[in-house]
Amino acid sequence: MTPMSLVLLKNTIFAFTDIETTGLDPFRGDKICEIAVLRSRYKQKIASFHSLIDPGRNISPAAYAVNGITEEMLIGKPKFAEVATEILDVLHKAVIVCHNAPFDIGFLESEINLMGLTISEFPVIDTLIISRRYFNFQGNNLNSVARCLGVKIDQQHRAMSDVITTEKIFWELIKDLQRRGGVNTLADVFSLCKK
Repeated sequence: MTPMSLVLLKNTIFAFTDIETTGLDPFRGDKICEIAVLRSRYKQKIASFHSLIDPGRNISPAAYAVNGITEEMLIGKPKFAEVATEILDVLHKAVIVCHNAPFDIGFLESEINLMGLTISEFPVIDTLIISRRYFNFQGNNLNSVARCLGVKIDQQHRAMSDVITTEKIFWELIKDLQRRGGVNTLADVFSLCKK
């Protein structure tokens, strides 16, 4: 295996990931109701997965207010366990990139752990951490960062649209950091996210 310090970003396979949920806390029974993953290498799509998910529970009014997903939209959709293999295939041997990774990864881990599996072996990059630490945006949520970087948003708070936005802002953040110097490898990006 090549050390991360030698892996150039343009050669890295990333899995840009976003979820929408029934609420805010997987430990209180909230579940994923939509997931999207875009697997790519330097802006070139390799594979993707997108699906509404039947969470087997009600969507909270607060979640509906954010993502607009109704319980009617989820009727007849697959349970997470029914699509987990497809999701894991798209994530396989990729670096996961999320905006606010603890939220997305927390829900993914919760769902996958319920199946007796784990995703802890996947490295994760959080564009929220990078934007907070190295940029002075007026706000750091996905939409604010996108707006500050001039990235067009098709639809807010839907998984595939947010994944596409995350991919675009990731490369804009990296481009700016490369201009400043010193960000060329996967190890360089991971060092930006360390606490």
